[in-house]
Amino acid sequence: MTRVALSALAVVAVVACADSSRPLGPGGARPQVSAMSGYTIVDIGTLGGNFGFARHINDSGLVVGESRTAAGQTHAFLWRPGDQMIDLGTLGGAFSGALGVNNDGVVVGRSTNAAGERRAFRWTSAEGMHDLGSLGGTPTDADAINSRGDIVGSSRPVDGDFHAVLWTRAGSMRDLGTFGGVNAQAFGINNLEQITGGRDVGDFFSTAFVWSEKDGFRDIGNLGGTGPTDGAIGNDINERGDVTGNSITAAEEEHAFFWSEAVGMLDLGTLGGGSSVGIAINSARQVAGRSRNADGHTRAFLWTSGDGMRDLGTLPGGQNSIAHALNNRGQVAGRSDVASGEIHAVVWTRAAP
Repeated sequence: MTRVALSALAVVAVVACADSSRPLGPGGARPQVSAMSGYTIVDIGTLGGNFGFARHINDSGLVVGESRTAAGQTHAFLWRPGDQMIDLGTLGGAFSGALGVNNDGVVVGRSTNAAGERRAFRWTSAEGMHDLGSLGGTPTDADAINSRGDIVGSSRPVDGDFHAVLWTRAGSMRDLGTFGGVNAQAFGINNLEQITGGRDVGDFFSTAFVWSEKDGFRDIGNLGGTGPTDGAIGNDINERGDVTGNSITAAEEEHAFFWSEAVGMLDLGTLGGGSSVGIAINSARQVAGRSRNADGHTRAFLWTSGDGMRDLGTLPGGQNSIAHALNNRGQVAGRSDVASGEIHAVVWTRAAP
């Protein structure tokens, strides 16, 4: 099970191509172009290579993700509006990718070390990148960080099973186990220390959950799938305790969902194709993610209760895009291809009225 799949608990580094041939505009960003009505999209560049993917955005517009360098390696990056991408380096290996950033600018993610092991990291501008440790095995990933500095992700102990883990702001690492399943992984945490993710039970049947110290583990259900590889995953949680993720429906389609204590799990539908995934949710209960459209292309979407699911569009000439992050100002970060099929890190921003 990855953050957006329902079968295997392994996070695979994205290796793709993106354009670095067009010159950057002022501040390291390429010119804005029209996207969904009311939104603009901006290409935020690369680290000198031909691929970029924005994975998270905080409330000040700070973006993190991963990009190919001029030397052909994939490294974690940080981008500030009006500036160039900053290469965050690695833990000594050839790969790193940033998955989360909080409002204090603390970055978390995963990196290979000199031995080639994938390890979770925490990065600050003052201290650089350091290894968060593991449960004894590999790989270990840090997937999200809240504003208080608590971090969640997953790690393998020596027995080989994935466990959900919590690194507290005090610096300790806590093994949350598998919640009674075969594997478990934590993907989101809010400031109330409520955690969401997924656990595999039996033959890869996944259950989406919410966990907190106060209330313990809770299976939040699914959209009706009953097959041996069906189920659901929680990908993000907001400050209200609402969750978004993906679930298999009774019709055996993967759909994005919104879940809250009051309404339960709501199917968000698709952009006309057979699948969708909810990846990020903010405090205004907006959801961002990806969906197939009627033409079979993968497109970034923004969902609201008033407007439903809307296509955020792509860079000029592109056919596919993914929204992977959403802040409380309604800015969306992710990636888009262009006519050549290359992939760029992008940010969608609502235009001023």
